[in-house]
Amino acid sequence: MRATRGVAALGVLAAAVALPLAVVVPATAQDRVVVDNGHVDAVAPRIVDGALQVKYKDGSQPDAAVYREPDTVVTHVKPESVIQVPDDPAYAFLGDSGADLWIIPQQQVEGVVWAGWNTEELTAAQVDPSSVRWTLEAIGGDEQGSAAPGAMTIFQNGSFGEPLPRVFDTHQPLPQSYDLTLGTHAHANWTFDAQGVYRMRFTVTATSVTGRPLSDTETYTFAIGDLDPTTVEPGEGSEPPTTTTTTTTTTTTTTTATTTTTTAGDPTTTTSTPARDCVVLDDGHVDAVAPRVLDGTLTTQVKDGTAGPDKVVWRDPDKVVLHVVPGAKNTVPDNPDYAFLGTPGDPVWLIPQTQVPGVVWAGWNTEELNASTVDGNVTWRLTEVVGPGHVAVFLTELSPVIVFNVADGLPDTLEVPLGTHAHANWGFAAEGIYRLTFTVTATLTSGETQTDTDTYTFAVGDVNASGALGGTCTGGGGGNTDTSTPSAPAPTGDDDDPGPQGNNDDLAYTGAGALGYLVPSGVLLLAGGAALMVLVRRRGRSA
Repeated sequence: MRATRGVAALGVLAAAVALPLAVVVPATAQDRVVVDNGHVDAVAPRIVDGALQVKYKDGSQPDAAVYREPDTVVTHVKPESVIQVPDDPAYAFLGDSGADLWIIPQQQVEGVVWAGWNTEELTAAQVDPSSVRWTLEAIGGDEQGSAAPGAMTIFQNGSFGEPLPRVFDTHQPLPQSYDLTLGTHAHANWTFDAQGVYRMRFTVTATSVTGRPLSDTETYTFAIGDLDPTTVEPGEGSEPPTTTTTTTTTTTTTTTATTTTTTAGDPTTTTSTPARDCVVLDDGHVDAVAPRVLDGTLTTQVKDGTAGPDKVVWRDPDKVVLHVVPGAKNTVPDNPDYAFLGTPGDPVWLIPQTQVPGVVWAGWNTEELNASTVDGNVTWRLTEVVGPGHVAVFLTELSPVIVFNVADGLPDTLEVPLGTHAHANWGFAAEGIYRLTFTVTATLTSGETQTDTDTYTFAVGDVNASGALGGTCTGGGGGNTDTSTPSAPAPTGDDDDPGPQGNNDDLAYTGAGALGYLVPSGVLLLAGGAALMVLVRRRGRSA
């Protein structure tokens, strides 16, 4: 993907580009919703009746995602989301060191909204894959015609904490555009340098397979910091209000949705073709640890999306080799935060947190589980590693957060909430064949606790990956091998809106995923001390 920036007159900054006045037909009070917690894909385009429509995919409820009209939603970035600009020249684009920022983080943080975007509902049968573009047209404030209270940026972090090229940055002139790849599901850091109401006008464009231009423009409302989001009008905004509007709030901490548009969908059924006995996966998206409840039994499988989101294969872990190709070789940075990987300059082979073409992109998810089947979090344990070097799985924001680390002893445990879809960095210290044993435990709503243990094979570097399981594995994934009914329902939409095309095998294609709680304790401090995430990591020493 690449970002392109529009040309404007010298000195005209995006922070001063206000949304123009518009005639607005307000949504009814019961249609309005505040989202302040949980997972959302704020920009989620799809084709409905031949037209491109941009939706707000609200996954903040535990049982079902809802496709909303963007102009009915206020996204609230809570006061506790404040961090400080780090004292690092690489982050100077955010402002002065130590200045306050309110952040929607790239990694999911309990109690804070986690906003991303996706093109998973668009297919090559509908649009030219090279034609999809996301544009930030304008940014404004609370009232129509007003300026935004501050600047907004969207950017991702790389494997070692470095900021990647920015998606949008309103310190610079607008419009700005960003090319999107089909099958993308991305998360990034969204930062705001002042409290208040921001309204952003986004346009998504594409070209149909017949050459017809497609476009949809929507206005998004973000309420930042210490204000009452229920008093904020979604959409284009209005003249100073004379009455108070009652707004519904959704949050993942509630057990029952309070919005009338949230309904549980019927379970989806995935069609299938026979899977290969053994396969090497060396490129594309894989959820390596993806537990499901099949016929009442907790079963951990590999969700292979390497052929695309519409050709998902559910595989048994003992039939998969995850090949970390020679091109995934990096070096340990000269930064004490990364000493757990080795000495600066040492080689390290990385499955990256953010997708890199030509390298397998392995994550985990509990999206196939829901509260009607499983009670509470899922426990994921790394109990044994056999291989030529140590292994570490870690997340990168402005500093690394260790998930699993063989060097300080096993087992290591991660508590994963239901509905999580996560990606992290997997670091291997030497080339060779590794076997990692993972145990997944969940308590079913029947009260029964079930456990599934599987051994995963990783072929790292310039090795014979196809022979890593003792036979000859074929390369590449694809197809769809599952005929069972997943335990999670499909996303739902408005009554007059068709459901999403394709199946519910959502796969994150760029960006990072949910951390959940790590299972002595600590606090993750982001950029100057804002306590955003409580870590509880349980360690043991290897015998």
